[in-house]
Amino acid sequence: MSETEGAAVSAESLIEYLKTQPWCKQGDSVLVAVAKGTPEIVDHLANHEVKVFPGGLTVKLQKSVLTNFKSKYEEEQPLPVVLVWKPEGLEVWYRKHNPSMFPYDAWADQAVAAHEQERVLIPAAEFGPTFMDEHASIAAKVKECPTMMPPY
Repeated sequence: MSETEGAAVSAESLIEYLKTQPWCKQGDSVLVAVAKGTPEIVDHLANHEVKVFPGGLTVKLQKSVLTNFKSKYEEEQPLPVVLVWKPEGLEVWYRKHNPSMFPYDAWADQAVAAHEQERVLIPAAEFGPTFMDEHASIAAKVKECPTMMPPY
């Protein structure tokens, strides 16, 4: 089984995992949560493009990023990620520079906010037909995000 097939098979379990996260919303359709870089998320990052911000440069996901997420998880110190659930898919934001402080340090300090962040988009089509229904269900229940959080 290829990595892509494995991710497709476990898309339902990722949706179940997403339903357990502490979401808030920005506008009507953007859900945001700070989560831990667990296997449920990290395993879905492979085989997707990465955009580096600021700038939006598209690069290939480095294997060292996946290795770092996995080793930190195994050490029981999972790295944080920001999950952004939009109609077009799930964005997973992370930072390679001082990753354990992400994203709170950037929300509080403009100098840190300028550090590069990376974003992987997992398209909605990979999740199957329940993706939008689950998104709408959560969006109807959650409160607005704090104003200190940048728009995603």
